[in-house]
Amino acid sequence: MFAETSAALAGLALLAVELIRSVPALLRVQRTGTSDGVSGVSLGVLAGTGLGWLALALLVQSWWVLAANLLWIVIHAFLCREVARTDSRKRREIVLAGAGSAAALVLAALGARFFVPVQDALGLMLGVSTLFYAVPAAYEGLASASTRGLSLLSVGVNTVEGSIYFLAGIAVLRIAEAGDPVFGFAFFGVVSIASNGVRFVRVAYRRIRGLDQAWPRADAPVAAARP
Repeated sequence: MFAETSAALAGLALLAVELIRSVPALLRVQRTGTSDGVSGVSLGVLAGTGLGWLALALLVQSWWVLAANLLWIVIHAFLCREVARTDSRKRREIVLAGAGSAAALVLAALGARFFVPVQDALGLMLGVSTLFYAVPAAYEGLASASTRGLSLLSVGVNTVEGSIYFLAGIAVLRIAEAGDPVFGFAFFGVVSIASNGVRFVRVAYRRIRGLDQAWPRADAPVAAARP
C-alpha cells in the first residue's frame, strides 16, 4: 500500500511539474514575441526523442511517466511552432535536429539491442541524446545577448523535474512498476539538473537586474533595437 501511494504521489508530482514547466515556457515566447535564449537545436532534439521516451516508459511500465510524456509532447509541439515563428534559423534547426535525432535514436537502439536488452539499449540512447539537448540549451541560454524568451519559472521547475527523474532512475522514487533502476531516467536527470541550473542562475540575475527589460519585442521597429 505504501509503495502504491508513494508511486501515485510521485506520479502526480511529475504531471504537475510537467504542466508548471511547459506552459510558462510556451506562454513566455507567445507573450514576448521572441525566442531569445531558447535553442532551436535543443527543441528539435527533444522533439525527435519523444517517441523514444514513450517507448521506454511502456517497457518499464511507468504509467505516470508515460502520461507525463504524452502531456509534454503536446505542449512541446506548440512551443516548437511558436519558436519557429520568431526565427527562421531556429525553424530550420528544429526541423533538422528533430529528424536527425529521431533517425539516430531508432538506428542506434536497433543496433545496440544486439548487445544489451532492448530496455537498456533504448535507455542508453536516450541518455546520450540528452547531452545533445542539454549542451545547446545551456550554450544558447548563456551566450545569447538576451534571455527574454526564457521563462524563469520553467527553467527552475526543469531543475526540479530533473531531480525527480534522477531519483526515479536510481529507484529511490518508485514510479516504475518494476521498481528497478532505469539508466535513461537517471542520466536525463543529472544532465537536466546541470543544464537548467546554469540557465536558471543567469536568467534570475538578468531579471533581478532588469537587464532584459530594455530589449524590444521581436516585431518592434529596427531603429528601437540596441545599437
